[in-house]
Amino acid sequence: MKKLMGCFLLLIFLLLSGPAEAKVLRQVEKEVYAVYIIPAPVGFPTELGYVMTNFGPGNVNFLERVDLVVDREGRVQGIQVVYTPPDGFRRHVFLRGPRSLVIEEPQPGSHKKRIFLRVITTEELNQLD
Repeated sequence: MKKLMGCFLLLIFLLLSGPAEAKVLRQVEKEVYAVYIIPAPVGFPTELGYVMTNFGPGNVNFLERVDLVVDREGRVQGIQVVYTPPDGFRRHVFLRGPRSLVIEEPQPGSHKKRIFLRVITTEELNQLD
């Protein structure tokens, strides 16, 4: 009986609390020459083989969006990258943990790509678009 009452109270709490609010806190469209995502000193060994983290002048055209992901307190949780390589499948990749993000601006007359840079909450990660 106590378990049933506890489950009932939990269900009521979840129904009344509502869903967590997903937000795009800031969005900017920027012309870039190259974007490089550098892992923390202790990187994940499989990351570099399967996930594109360098979008230099040769492949910056694949990049669509870079999201800086923060939690409710504003602490950085990672970077989400959205890109479409030559195989045509759009990829949404979340790179968890501390990283360095290098964005090179184009020089006059150089190759450039217009991408979105966003700051989003962790709840927004589930919103694929």
